[in-house]
Amino acid sequence: MNNSSIDSLLENQTLKNEFKIRDLDLNQIWQPTPENIERENAELHYLLEFAVKYLECRSRKKMEKMGYLFPPISFCIEPDSDWLRFRRWLQGKPIRKTLRQQLPESNKMKPPDSLSEEEIELELRRLDRLLDEIGIVVDFIDELPPRLVYEYLWETMGEEFELMAGGGWHLDACSGYCPGCIRRPWCDSGGARDWDADRVAGKIVFPESVLRFVSPSPMSLAIICERGAAEQREREEFKRNNQNEF
Repeated sequence: MNNSSIDSLLENQTLKNEFKIRDLDLNQIWQPTPENIERENAELHYLLEFAVKYLECRSRKKMEKMGYLFPPISFCIEPDSDWLRFRRWLQGKPIRKTLRQQLPESNKMKPPDSLSEEEIELELRRLDRLLDEIGIVVDFIDELPPRLVYEYLWETMGEEFELMAGGGWHLDACSGYCPGCIRRPWCDSGGARDWDADRVAGKIVFPESVLRFVSPSPMSLAIICERGAAEQREREEFKRNNQNEF
């Protein structure tokens, strides 16, 4: 290791100690890049400068007049929310909370197994209103059986979401992996292509929780495979007819 590398590592440790001295948790708002120590040091320098300046004036307007427009935190959402999270970080407050923590204590969810079908529907509507009040939108609430949506939300209550000054987050239950998605039977994209898991199983694969509501069959897989093959033929024909553009 050359002297330049040693100096960079020492500088890196010194910078991180500056945040420790101020009892500021870097892990909350900063993403390290250990493969690029110079980049880390540059980011830490500016973050420390930004934090010190704000602690001196404690005013967003004054900061902006001095040219400090956007808090250098990761990840950025939008200016108002970034300032909110930056200030909370300086105050030692969390900048993200689970859905369960964000809901009022008196309005917590009831376990799905304790509710009848009628009660599930009522609780789901109540929960939807509460989530909307804290900026959380359930995109598919009217597309799936109420119990399936409610169970998904029950499992999602422990997930953390960044706090925002306005707007909010959308829950779509989509990971991009159709065989594991509860929306697959009711989703155009989920029914438009076959996956390796489908071919191995010899039928469309659904999560266990979905099987109470739908029953996959080998015929449905054959239809999807044929649809996928037809789309592939169309793409190949399009490329042949437009070779000059590719």
